Order: sequence, then C-alpha cells, then structure tokens
Amino acid sequence: MKSAADAETLRPMAYNQGFYNLFLALGVVVALVLLWSGLQLAGLVLALFVCVSMVLAALVLLTSNRRMLRAALVQGAAPLVAVVFLAAALATL
Repeated sequence: MKSAADAETLRPMAYNQGFYNLFLALGVVVALVLLWSGLQLAGLVLALFVCVSMVLAALVLLTSNRRMLRAALVQGAAPLVAVVFLAAALATL
C-alpha cells in the first residue's frame, strides 16, 4: 500500500477474502470430522469439493494476472495433490 487511502479502499476486499479462506478451512475441518466419525463418503465428497474450489481459485488468480503464476502454484499445488488422492479414494469405495 502506498497510502492509508489505498488501504481503506482494499479493506472490504481483504475482509471478504479472509472470510472466504476461513470458510474453506472450516470445510476441510468438517470433512475431516466426517471422515474420522465414520462417514467416509460424505467426508471425501466434502473434502473433494473444498479442494477443487481451492484449485479453481488458483486458476482464477492465474487468469487474472499471469505474473501471479508463483502465487497460483503455491495456492493450488497442495489442493491439487489432495484432489488426486481424494478422487482415488472415492474410486475405491
């Protein structure tokens, strides 16, 4: 930020982004609770949904600005690996 005015302009977006990330994290926590409580299918599907959402958000970041490639890779790599494993786990049910 170059000024306090810039920070004020970005405050609503940052607030929204914070809650977006919180809700994704809560989705992962609920998915893990479902998995650990024996509701495997529900837990796997919820975890897959949340991880696919994270991968898609990384793609949106990349398409909005090609210079954000490194950030998109950092944001999307772990969820993409999780999607592969979750899809494999669903295929075995």
